[in-house]
Amino acid sequence: MDNKPDFKAEMDFKDLLRKPHKLFGYSYVYFVLLVGSLGYFYITNLTQIGKNSVSPLVLGDSTAFLKDIPFQSPRILPPVDVMKVSVETPELLARGKELFNANCTSCHGDAGDGNGPTAVMLNPKPRDFHSLAGWTNGPKISQIYKTLQEGIVRNGMASYNYLSPADRFAIIHYVRSFSPGQPVDSPPDLMALETTYQLSKGSDIPGQIPIKKAAELVAAETGPSVAMVRELAGKQYDRTGAGGEALFERLCADKEKVLTAFVLHGTSISTVEHFVRSVTSDPVQVGFRAEVVRLSRAQWVSLYQFLSGMRGER
Repeated sequence: MDNKPDFKAEMDFKDLLRKPHKLFGYSYVYFVLLVGSLGYFYITNLTQIGKNSVSPLVLGDSTAFLKDIPFQSPRILPPVDVMKVSVETPELLARGKELFNANCTSCHGDAGDGNGPTAVMLNPKPRDFHSLAGWTNGPKISQIYKTLQEGIVRNGMASYNYLSPADRFAIIHYVRSFSPGQPVDSPPDLMALETTYQLSKGSDIPGQIPIKKAAELVAAETGPSVAMVRELAGKQYDRTGAGGEALFERLCADKEKVLTAFVLHGTSISTVEHFVRSVTSDPVQVGFRAEVVRLSRAQWVSLYQFLSGMRGER
């Protein structure tokens, strides 16, 4: 009699479901841990994944980033011979060093390595003149002249167009002296520079003043008109009649506001229809009482003519 135990002829899948390690061994445990870790990571980062926890970017007042144009006196820039000043001389190098120390070292440093006192606040970092790589316009004389003439706004490089062309060439020669092996401009390069900027003709640079100062001057010029409007607003007008004067006196909640809108700044309102639309769109905002919207066509005409006549009194 055979005493060997009987083995099942078929695999018991129910038993494997209850004990999956029999089929997969210990790899099953690692698989479960991996899936669990991924699930935990996903759940804990679900908010970020859904972009619901990203704080909105609130920009400050954009006017804080605006820089006014500088004051600049009118001047005449003398002509230069491009072919002559493109040749390095001891005099040009000495002049260039003097100008570089006065205008460039704060950013580029005394050694021209881009490590000036203000360099830490600039991004990108100021140019290291000891390297020939990475120039925006290029290291040729004609290319550096373009940089000094126009500036490079995105890099924070200011224009040096307030310097004479001869002084700009002097700076260029000094800057190029920091590194040997500088590329040489061909005659066509220099002629193109001359054609672009007309350096042999010189230039007459008009003066300019900061925008803020210009606005103050304009305001000062319009001051008498503002004073006149205030004087007109302080008057008492006859309110007993049916004409524009009486309508103005009865229907104005704020005379100065009405006069400012339709006398001082209302020259573009050239028709009665335009005047009616401007008032009825928001009577209180422009200084009228709300009942102004009930005026008849004839009354609108009278009121418009009265205010138009007052423009001549400014």
